[in-house]
Amino acid sequence: MSEDFVLIAHVRKPRGLKGDVFIKTYTFDDKRFLKLKKVLVRLANGDMSERTIQSAQILPNGVTIKIQGVDDCNAAELLRSAELLIPESERPKLPKGRAYYDQIIGMNVVDDDTGSSIGSVKNVLDMPAGDVFVLDLNGVEHLVTNAGEEVRSIDVEKKEIRVRLLEAYKGAG
Repeated sequence: MSEDFVLIAHVRKPRGLKGDVFIKTYTFDDKRFLKLKKVLVRLANGDMSERTIQSAQILPNGVTIKIQGVDDCNAAELLRSAELLIPESERPKLPKGRAYYDQIIGMNVVDDDTGSSIGSVKNVLDMPAGDVFVLDLNGVEHLVTNAGEEVRSIDVEKKEIRVRLLEAYKGAG
């Protein structure tokens, strides 16, 4: 398999007695699971296989899926902590200026005022008020929110995020 794969969910735990499982999703639209037909399942031991999704439900307490061949609670338990992946080519396109978390992590951080590289994106935190980017600025960790004025632009092709840091952060690195 030469194509890159994208993590879209983890299996959390079995649900009921018929093999359904709760999943923790890593997607901006959980409704995608209602249409998803195939998924790659990577078990904790590294074994990976393509599996067919028979059904999916969006419930108040999470998303559940039924994988073909997983017909009881014991079989569902074997999937606990498994990763669900899709080929990167099947990932929905985002509007211009938007990026997936895995695309943002590792991006070069550029000071919008000077044009100079000041660090990299270490992580993205999904917070209720908006995404928070964890920046590594020369070994000093800084948090900036994508909901405010600090993040000026995100360029997936250039693999860079342009920021205008608050004065309190300037020179801290």
